[in-house]
Amino acid sequence: MGTTLGIFMGYCVCYGSYHNYSDARQWRIPVGLSFAWAIISMFGTILAPESPRFLVQKGKIEMAKESIAKINRAQNNSTIVLDELNNLMEAIELENQTGKPNWKEFFTGKPKIFFRVTMGVVLDSLQQLTGNTYFFYYATSTFKSVGLTDGFMTSIILGVDNFASTFVALYIIDHLGRRKTLMSGSAGMLACMAAYSILGVVALYPKEYGVDPKKPIGDAMIFFCCLFIFFFATTWGPGVYVIVGESYPLRIRADAIAIATAGNWIWGFLIAFFTPIITNVIHFAYGFVFVGTAAFELVFVFTCVPETKGMCLEDVDELYEHFTPGLAFRTKQTAKNNT
Repeated sequence: MGTTLGIFMGYCVCYGSYHNYSDARQWRIPVGLSFAWAIISMFGTILAPESPRFLVQKGKIEMAKESIAKINRAQNNSTIVLDELNNLMEAIELENQTGKPNWKEFFTGKPKIFFRVTMGVVLDSLQQLTGNTYFFYYATSTFKSVGLTDGFMTSIILGVDNFASTFVALYIIDHLGRRKTLMSGSAGMLACMAAYSILGVVALYPKEYGVDPKKPIGDAMIFFCCLFIFFFATTWGPGVYVIVGESYPLRIRADAIAIATAGNWIWGFLIAFFTPIITNVIHFAYGFVFVGTAAFELVFVFTCVPETKGMCLEDVDELYEHFTPGLAFRTKQTAKNNT
């Protein structure tokens, strides 16, 4: 939510500075405010409590207990604080016994570590391949062709949509579960992107691209774009980070998440770099690429992503002990039978 709020605020600042100034303040104000937020974050980090995990590793148990209590707004000796402290102590003791993870473990570790890391990379990559980057980066130029000429206003419209939709995500991810959330989001994005692309290719321009677009068709395309952002922001936007964060044991969790995130940034760069080149050639037909990736997302989540709702990291390890890649849709029943 903080990320989408920051994006929206950035759009508003750029809109205000562009429309109110005609000199260097157009770029100095947005950049200056970025420095201001960085300074606030720096001081906030100084005032934040130390990581309980770090304190336990250093043997400062009482300080770790106080840090956990402060984070959870609970008493030092409350059940939630003591349980979390014991879990941390057990996990760190296990790490001390087995040693630090090495790269070989990512390929041979159990249960199914290689599959879990690969799944994280694919999910993070597919988050970019949903087509959200296509709209967020290039909606300005796209909407100009359908009659909305103020690119900064376009950004604000998408920013409001993105930010408001995040509130819905807080509810559905925990109530629908991770798998249903991602699959419903893929289905919604597929339908919206297909409608958007078909309208752009078939109906927007009566003769050729760039000549007198039909405004009602353009308005319909803007609607499907905003609806697409809603489906993304309520499902794949935050949902991927939830699943990836829940899929690894503490021993390799940080490294595995970093590897998965690398897939996200690589595809983000590739889409940002190649989109203007591709759209100059095939125009709105580019959307059909993302229709295909949305269909693949549905299949991948249905077959390869088990449900981790309500599980601690230890339960997830047990889940993968009985998990068969390609049969994620049967994992719940299998786990039930094993218990």
